[in-house]
Amino acid sequence: MNSYMCKKHIISNLKIPLLILLFSGSSFAQLKDENIAIKWGSWLLLQAIPSPNFYEDSGNNNKSLRFGLEWQVIPISFSWSANKYVSKLSVFKIPPVKRFSGSVETYFEPVFVPGGFKNNNLAKFHFKAGARIILPVFHGGEYMAVSFGAGYYRQNALNEKYEGINYEASVYTLYGMLGLKFNYNQNAINRYSFGLYIKYY
Repeated sequence: MNSYMCKKHIISNLKIPLLILLFSGSSFAQLKDENIAIKWGSWLLLQAIPSPNFYEDSGNNNKSLRFGLEWQVIPISFSWSANKYVSKLSVFKIPPVKRFSGSVETYFEPVFVPGGFKNNNLAKFHFKAGARIILPVFHGGEYMAVSFGAGYYRQNALNEKYEGINYEASVYTLYGMLGLKFNYNQNAINRYSFGLYIKYY
């Protein structure tokens, strides 16, 4: 039997098993058995883990830093580098490769300072919201990416409210799960903050 006949014989013998495997229920087992509650429940639990930060505490001619916690919420993300076979638009649950290969996104970041501010009368809670652009630097953004953003901040005091424009700059590594972020609030008592950016996927 020559090589051509041998190949033809092998292919003809494999046709039926391959067809059975392709159209059997087992080939779709992962899709069929996926538990939506576990998938989204575990993701929500991971999003509840905050990022540690330090916040300026100025007032009464004193300045210091206060430890606080910040949560990262991304309602909408648009990736211009996404594969043409997947949607460029993502809502809340965003694949890291779509985010750090080049994207723009909106953000909402609640902040909690457990010990409060000692040098002024700011409340323990405040928030920031805005939009940022993420640009890949090394290896499609998986090894390193940077972002620049701007938006709105609001800080409450006992009898006063502070609000205005905030600016931020960040650098990320480890597939976007870990970063360093600096934030500046224009015309605020608590003008700047810096710390880690932790995001789980």
